[in-house]
Amino acid sequence: MHIVEMENRMEYELAEAVQRHYPLDWKEDSITHDLLIRFRRQFRETTLEGLRYPLQLEWEVYKFHGARETSYGDIGMLIRYQLPSGAEVEAAAFLEAKVRGRDSTKFHQVRHEQVSRILARSRYTRLLLYDYNAVAVLGDDGFDPDWDWPHPFHKRRRMGHGTVTHGPTVPLELAAAVNQFDDGLYRFAHSFSHQMARRFFQLHDVDFSEDAVKAVKGFPSDLGATNYVMVVRGAALGQEMPEPFVPNDNVYGRFE
Repeated sequence: MHIVEMENRMEYELAEAVQRHYPLDWKEDSITHDLLIRFRRQFRETTLEGLRYPLQLEWEVYKFHGARETSYGDIGMLIRYQLPSGAEVEAAAFLEAKVRGRDSTKFHQVRHEQVSRILARSRYTRLLLYDYNAVAVLGDDGFDPDWDWPHPFHKRRRMGHGTVTHGPTVPLELAAAVNQFDDGLYRFAHSFSHQMARRFFQLHDVDFSEDAVKAVKGFPSDLGATNYVMVVRGAALGQEMPEPFVPNDNVYGRFE
């Protein structure tokens, strides 16, 4: 799958998940649950092309069960990456999801105390802003206008030079510094698909610290746990994949 096709499939599934839950079930957990089921179905095993080095990916999703104290955000990602040397790199990525208020420009559920707590544990956390409207954000590098789109729903929708998305993402640290939790953040945002395909999958905006990696693995600690964990394994095309990993089953269960 070409990286541009992956981005557009992600944006299509995101739009479907968001619009399905607006306005009657307009909660970030409902949207996220729907979205991750869609992503697992679409991208469980794929080869990402259009990069300098094509990347094999395998993807699984787990959900936290039981009571929890939110520390790292709604979505955690464990990335296990096999280097050409044979060495394996592990990293954690975090997304804190919020929904835009109905008939409002604000994200009312943002709590400054929670933001400070999350940033104290991982400053790399990204804020994922679900919007019932498609909004323009910063353009994605590497856009290929000559790409032969296989399906009209997967065409990249653009407004001027900005990509359109239902899930803008910004660094949580930037949002906290601006201290403006409304649609004014969109001027600093990229699309959700850009954050996934061109940042997280390339080991950017991730946390390599032992504590962060342990948190997404579900190991007991006082740092808390995310509500969902995605385990993504990657290797250059033709290389052996990293060993599978299942988070602590006392804490997480596989999606069925």
